[in-house]
Amino acid sequence: VARTDEEAATMIDSNIDPLDHPHIKGATVKGVEPLYEAIKKGTDKDWEARAGCMTFPDAVAAALKKAGKDTSKWLKDSLKMSLTQMRKAAGDMGCDVHFDWDAARSVEGYFRIK
Repeated sequence: VARTDEEAATMIDSNIDPLDHPHIKGATVKGVEPLYEAIKKGTDKDWEARAGCMTFPDAVAAALKKAGKDTSKWLKDSLKMSLTQMRKAAGDMGCDVHFDWDAARSVEGYFRIK
């Protein structure tokens, strides 16, 4: 049974599988309206940029890079972690990033994936 959307395979129907967590996109900008609200208002064309939409591993990698740190080990190791594990590992490295994968859900409730 396929869990992705049928058109472009850029969405999945649930986040229950921890192996999916590193691939699910979310908003990294606090206070941005959820995607479904932007769609309803017709302001969704630039939502990804305004929301800083990316995966949690990419958000942490951006913070590490900004701090002048190497991202390669993080990007490799995070692919084997759940979101809870990634948040803990990021915190252990001093990275506190905002990440809300529910804000990036489609009107139908699908999660966006990279």
